[in-house]
Amino acid sequence: MDKAVRGPEDVMVAAQLAAALEVSAWPKPGNVHRIADLGPKTFERFLAGSLALGPACLEAARRGLLVGRGRLDKPSLGLGRLIERAIADDGRWQGVGPTHAGFAMLCVPLAASAGFLLGKKVMMNVPNLRRVLGILLRATTVEDAIHLYRALRETESSKLGRLRPDALLPDVGDPKAEELLAARNLTLWRVLELSSSWDLVARELSRGLELCARVGFPRLMAELEEHGSLNAAVVNTYLALLAEAEDTHVARAWGLRETPYMPDAVLRGREMARKVSERARKVLELGGAATPKGMEAVQAMDLWLRSLGLNPGSCADLTACTLMLALLTGFRP
Repeated sequence: MDKAVRGPEDVMVAAQLAAALEVSAWPKPGNVHRIADLGPKTFERFLAGSLALGPACLEAARRGLLVGRGRLDKPSLGLGRLIERAIADDGRWQGVGPTHAGFAMLCVPLAASAGFLLGKKVMMNVPNLRRVLGILLRATTVEDAIHLYRALRETESSKLGRLRPDALLPDVGDPKAEELLAARNLTLWRVLELSSSWDLVARELSRGLELCARVGFPRLMAELEEHGSLNAAVVNTYLALLAEAEDTHVARAWGLRETPYMPDAVLRGREMARKVSERARKVLELGGAATPKGMEAVQAMDLWLRSLGLNPGSCADLTACTLMLALLTGFRP
């Protein structure tokens, strides 16, 4: 069976399938999965959002291919506009706001990177995807940053908080944010760099998908080889990422109960994020979703997080990104 990615359409499917497989894995502690919702953000709506990401990823791959062939310059790629489109399409195809904003920030640049490799006719592997991702992100513009801000504003997420007035970045909700981005010459790359201290997705992008490549991808492959269960492999990959990284979505949600300002909220919530990471490590020591005792611990952790109103959404985004890396490089369910 030919498992090679042959064109932009395959890249689109990889992004859609990655999002769908991530949300389907159960019982992913604290997050939406096939037998648990998060309020109005239901499993079915997440599935709809997963598919709705497709057109933007297809366009990103097509434009990345043109860059790879030398027919489009890197700054004209338009990653910010494509991220905005992905998030808007996600919200348009189901009854609540966007469900995959974090993953959209990851999968659109990754789709463009895959397209670039296709255009260059270079091997589709994780090191090459990471290398190209960094090149394309560093070539982003202020216009890309403006589109990202518009997309985040449209999510109307209560978890964004407000940036302190003395922050180096304008607040997403500031009516003058676009003017300030332009006046300070803040490109999308610079926005990611500056926000990486309090946002795990931004950190992962600014570091070339370091956690997905170092922790997520090897764990996913090892779990599949050892146990053969894709569901267990995805859950345990999620737990491995959560054990390694303090989830900033958890820290932000916990800290926002004390202060509306960022990055103060993340700093105040870090102790809770550490507790969540420590629990993930203990669950994995029992085998996670691959063993009966581990599964009991996974389900208990799921109930614990839900009782606290916490969901490690950033690590869920990284899990989906890990799956997309695997799918782009030959894995098939």
